[in-house]
Amino acid sequence: HKRFFGKVKLEAFCAIKERIGDIDDGGKYVCNPRAVRKDNCTLISLGLNNAISYDQHIQNVTGGHCRILGADKDPQNITIQEDYEKINGQLFVGMIPNEISISSMLKKAERREVELLKIDIEGGEHEGLEPFIREYRVCQIFIEVHGTPSEHLKMLQTMAKKSNISRYNFRIFNVDPNPYCVNCCEYSLIQDSCMDQYGVYPLVPIVPKVEF
Repeated sequence: HKRFFGKVKLEAFCAIKERIGDIDDGGKYVCNPRAVRKDNCTLISLGLNNAISYDQHIQNVTGGHCRILGADKDPQNITIQEDYEKINGQLFVGMIPNEISISSMLKKAERREVELLKIDIEGGEHEGLEPFIREYRVCQIFIEVHGTPSEHLKMLQTMAKKSNISRYNFRIFNVDPNPYCVNCCEYSLIQDSCMDQYGVYPLVPIVPKVEF
């Protein structure tokens, strides 16, 4: 795993990367979060476990303009529920993708696209992400991938797929191995069509792309 993570190079340059959430495990590197659209924007946070420092922080730095949708396999405690409501949040309960899908969350919230998508769902990302990005436009993804190096590569290839509908084509702008989980790594990616909005410059792609 360590050798694999060391070979994953950046495919996009973000001059304004900001750590959102905990400094330790749980935080995510976001590119220029203050450039998030101000009109009818949507954020998604998957995997809470009664800890919403990321959610509160991202709402603060983006100005509180966006609706944030949070999900976890278990109900959050009453304090977290109240705090989530205060940050213009909507909570969902269910394991992704077996019990709920990311698409169903967006439909219930009556939203059409996503600016920032945080995913930390203990392996559910392998089956839960692609059906969503096939259907909806997403600008940035912050994902903790679990599994073998080959599973990491497959996940990165999924997000790098060349798409005629311009919804895949994600490029890596940050790699952050998890020091507490030897088979886990945090990847931050941006979609090609969003790079101008966030002030990102493309670099040479390193993930072998797969055609549809």
